[in-house]
Amino acid sequence: MGSPVSAMWDQWNEHQGPSAPNEHVLTFVRRNFTLPVAPGTWAFDLGCGSGADARFLMECGFNVTGVDTSAVALANTQALVADMEPTLHVQQSSLSHCELPAKTYACAISVGALDAAGVDEARIAVPRLVDALKPGGKAILVFAADGDSRIAESPELELHGFTRREVESLIVLEYGLSAWIDSCTTTFQSGVTRQIDWIVTIAKR
Repeated sequence: MGSPVSAMWDQWNEHQGPSAPNEHVLTFVRRNFTLPVAPGTWAFDLGCGSGADARFLMECGFNVTGVDTSAVALANTQALVADMEPTLHVQQSSLSHCELPAKTYACAISVGALDAAGVDEARIAVPRLVDALKPGGKAILVFAADGDSRIAESPELELHGFTRREVESLIVLEYGLSAWIDSCTTTFQSGVTRQIDWIVTIAKR
């Protein structure tokens, strides 16, 4: 796509990015799904990065749609899961404009993408994510809160730390939809560095 944003994340994914799945995703999937899932069960990873979480989902038996703005990230994801049998589809797209057919996915995850996208795009992306869940589908969103040290430490990434009110504005509750907003704070170097994550879980009846 060649935008400045995608170029920045191309560079980031060439040298950085998690090598293991997110601990909140591990817990969420193991608590909410009988593993391995039935063949043909789909999940999507909104902001998949270089594929650590997508690979975990595929290890659980899910077919996965991975969305990211970075071509490098998507190439890394494809390489990481090349030896696996479940299907992987990738899309290079912003979070708010990706193709997510309605009522298709049993599982949805998004880790560290909404804080990179910002409030305006997140307010478009999250309702579309919810719409893409099939009845009985569940989702987890993990993203930075205001006060998170990563925001000041990596200004070039232009991360946004969400306030509680901004988080609440992302989710329009309707009949058959439940959502829970939690937070997790991890400190390093005797509290000098603080990682503060919002953890939003969503269930659709």
